[in-house]
Amino acid sequence: MNYISGDHLRAQMRGAVTTLDRVRHILAAQLEADFCLPAGAISQAQNLGAEVLSALQLPAEEMSASRRRNADTWELRVGNYLGVGLLCAKYHRVLKTATEYMRGDLSNWLGDYAPLRQLNELLTPYSQQVSGTSVYYTPSRNLLESVVPPDIPEQEVKCAVPGIGMMRRVDSGALRESLRQHICGLHKVTTVPNASADALEADEDDTAVSEFSVRIELLHPEQYERFRGDPRYSNALGFSDRRPDIMVLAAFDSDADLALAEPLAMAGASDDSPLMRQIGIDVLPQVRQRGLAAHLVYELSRMVLADGYVPFYGTSPSHVLSQRVALAAGFIPTWWEFVSTSMHDMPLDEAS
Repeated sequence: MNYISGDHLRAQMRGAVTTLDRVRHILAAQLEADFCLPAGAISQAQNLGAEVLSALQLPAEEMSASRRRNADTWELRVGNYLGVGLLCAKYHRVLKTATEYMRGDLSNWLGDYAPLRQLNELLTPYSQQVSGTSVYYTPSRNLLESVVPPDIPEQEVKCAVPGIGMMRRVDSGALRESLRQHICGLHKVTTVPNASADALEADEDDTAVSEFSVRIELLHPEQYERFRGDPRYSNALGFSDRRPDIMVLAAFDSDADLALAEPLAMAGASDDSPLMRQIGIDVLPQVRQRGLAAHLVYELSRMVLADGYVPFYGTSPSHVLSQRVALAAGFIPTWWEFVSTSMHDMPLDEAS
């Protein structure tokens, strides 16, 4: 059984996202909402060559409704987007300290251990700690150009929103149905060797092109509910009330009984904001390194873009395998971010 959520009906009013200009426009609006910045601040900073944008955190009831639906417990959020440092802090003294530290080109290098450690030390007097760092990926031009299959008529029109330029107009319903037919069903996932394999004198078995037959299905919520709490699929499925799972693709053995079979791999898109959908992927250990992760992330992202949202893929700066999946699926690194929280929120071992 295939499933298209009610959210797809609203997508008819949004139009598919198929150009880099539109992705950049949406992403700037998203980051401005997340960092409590005024609309247009990022574009203006880029035009003027500004190095840092900073703002005090707004009360939750005054924050933009477009912000990502993370828990609003962070006390400092720092990011770097296209060379512009982004800062938002709950307290003025923390904002001032972090802004002074970020002057110049430092926001481009803040993810390195030494400057990140120094920033953490600057936060210590305010009882704060760095609690998480992530690098985020968004669709490349090649991925965007793959959204509309050749069988779907399209018309190039100028977008009414200033700064976006040309966009492709297609029938939303026809596009979604065409993608579903192209993506779901039996497929052969092909793995090709690294281009440097010959120079490395690798074994022939390791450099041969391999094909892997799978059945890909778009799952109904009732079909993936049985995996609630299953750690094997914890990246693809969040089961979050705040950021619900919107769309889930799963790969099965080609001859599997879908009602009983365990997915070999699963990719999910969660409703993280009114503008963007976050992509998560899980692959069972016995079928890793066979191209399933990149294939599912790529196909799911095409469906998200067809619905008028920008998919994004977040991972740890040190998780190289995850970053390679993003790149292979047609994503490019776009922004870096970390958040700090109060040290008083640190979990303590009751036995210590």
